[in-house]
Amino acid sequence: VLSFLMLLAQEGKPSWGLVWQHVFVGWRDTLQVGVPAVLYLIQNNLLYVASSHLDAATCQVAYQLKLLTTAFFSVTLLHRHISTRRWASLGLLFVGVVLVQYPSSAKAAAAAHGTVQSPLLGMAAVSGACLLSGLAGVWLERIVKRTADVPVWVRNVQLGLVSLIIGLGSVWSLDGHAIRAAGFFQGYTWVVVSVVLQVSAGGLLVGLIMRYADNVIKGFATSLSIILSSVLSSFIPAFDFAPSPTFIAGSTLVILATILYSSQQEAG
Repeated sequence: VLSFLMLLAQEGKPSWGLVWQHVFVGWRDTLQVGVPAVLYLIQNNLLYVASSHLDAATCQVAYQLKLLTTAFFSVTLLHRHISTRRWASLGLLFVGVVLVQYPSSAKAAAAAHGTVQSPLLGMAAVSGACLLSGLAGVWLERIVKRTADVPVWVRNVQLGLVSLIIGLGSVWSLDGHAIRAAGFFQGYTWVVVSVVLQVSAGGLLVGLIMRYADNVIKGFATSLSIILSSVLSSFIPAFDFAPSPTFIAGSTLVILATILYSSQQEAG
């Protein structure tokens, strides 16, 4: 919906025709975009698992490993050259993430909503999310560069539509009984709705940053988000989060690696 409104603001009345032409008439192209859409959908669900087993700050820092997986798939699938400085920054990133989760700030035996937290499962989930994020991002970039005539907001509509259809199907197959018993919007509060809107708009903001700014700004924004996650987590008593010296050292390395990676344009 947000993507269509942005398309409407840019293109005006022909927006309906653009969406019909590229999404429905050109359904083969939509199916191609459906591959990264499915990968992003699985990635988001893995992040939910990671968030239930790791504190927000650790999850946020560990998720920056997607830089490493994106670089790997850029080299293997797009045959792109990565400079030595960027490889060094990725090594620094890996060391930082290891420091952040060792010793893990999540409590292995802590009970949360009736379940036991497992830092190992949380790190496995966030690692899987990073892998899928890198693959989906590179796959989508290859599609976008091959069809530069398609507006970016139409691409977002394609991604959202495919994700919505598959997501609704999985919800109905896994939780159909609960939906029939208490409705689809059970558990929705103003907090849940605000998080949904924030995540949706946040993804679109990243696209706007890449379109109207550059990687340097994105790197600083990522670093700021890590700092904010850590500070806010420490102020919320329910999280029981107290950053250890290794967490602070690891987060500093991750922030430094992110800025170093983003500050240099790729060669070749």
